Amino acid sequence: MSVEQIEATLLQLSPEERRRFADWFYQHEDELLGDDEAGIDPEVKAMILSRREEALAHPELLEPWDGTSERLRAQLNEIRRKKAQNR
Repeated sequence: MSVEQIEATLLQLSPEERRRFADWFYQHEDELLGDDEAGIDPEVKAMILSRREEALAHPELLEPWDGTSERLRAQLNEIRRKKAQNR
C-alpha cells in the first residue's frame, strides 16, 4: 500500500477513528520508524553518554539553568564587542 493510499484511507475515517489511530501510531512510533539513535555517529553517542555519566557522578559541576539565557546573551555580546574592536 502506498503512502497516498494510506492517506486517502485515513481521511475517510471518522474524527474519533483518526484520533484512535493517532494514539496507536504514537504508541508504536519507535517500532514503525526504528531507533532514532541509529543515525547518531558512534563517537558522538559515546561523548554524550560520557558527559551524562560525568553529570550523574558529579552534579556539583553542573551550572543551574536559572539565568542561563542571560549568561549566554552576555557572552555573545562580549564576543561581538571584541570583534567590533578588532575591526
